[in-house]
Amino acid sequence: MKKIFSFIITSLIIGNIISWSMGSWPIEFKHQAYTEQQRSSIKSLKQELVDNAEDISLLVELGAIYSMHNDIELADEYLAQANNISPNNALVMAWYNANAAKLSGASLDFTMGFYKLYTLNKVLGNISKAVDLAPNDLNIRLIRLATFANIGQINPNFDLVFNDEAWFKTLLKRTSNEIPEQVKGQFYIAMAQAYFFKGDTLSADKVQSYLDLYQAINTKMPSDLNQYQSLELQFTEQNRGELW
Repeated sequence: MKKIFSFIITSLIIGNIISWSMGSWPIEFKHQAYTEQQRSSIKSLKQELVDNAEDISLLVELGAIYSMHNDIELADEYLAQANNISPNNALVMAWYNANAAKLSGASLDFTMGFYKLYTLNKVLGNISKAVDLAPNDLNIRLIRLATFANIGQINPNFDLVFNDEAWFKTLLKRTSNEIPEQVKGQFYIAMAQAYFFKGDTLSADKVQSYLDLYQAINTKMPSDLNQYQSLELQFTEQNRGELW
């Protein structure tokens, strides 16, 4: 089967910059518009599924597209099927649980946020399990990095994002010319966000460094650019507050 995408772009794992908390109120994941090419891809994937209903790659790719555009209920429909068929497949595990993190955040929790936090920690742990199963898979590393970086330190395993940072830096040193600009941009934005959340005395320089690296790349996805602009604004306002 010919893949519709050469690789899965993961910059919309969480969507926009989200302020996670233990609160019970749902987090809004704003819908991201589809291009005509993406709509055509969805149509083709669904047609292929008619005769290949249990094809893991089709189910994951379709679910991933929906998740990246924050159609998280639709995404869960396909990713849950893939998870039921092959629960120990690392890529299935990563995507299914990354979307489940969104579902957790979007839910209304009548236990004042404690159940939401419990379910969130569970699915985040499963994403790390996927990394353990396939530690050198670029897509899976991107899924964890993007998810963990945007959730922040409410995640007890938040520091694993810096393990992924080291892994990506090593990859960039070895094969920089082979890595698409979009993937580099996702890495730079995710790490800028992670250091913004970390917020210690050394983090401000790291945030600025990654924002500068992102600004220097030539190919920018609209969603990444929006996140860059939002993060840059928050970072500037934070620094202004410290100065005053």
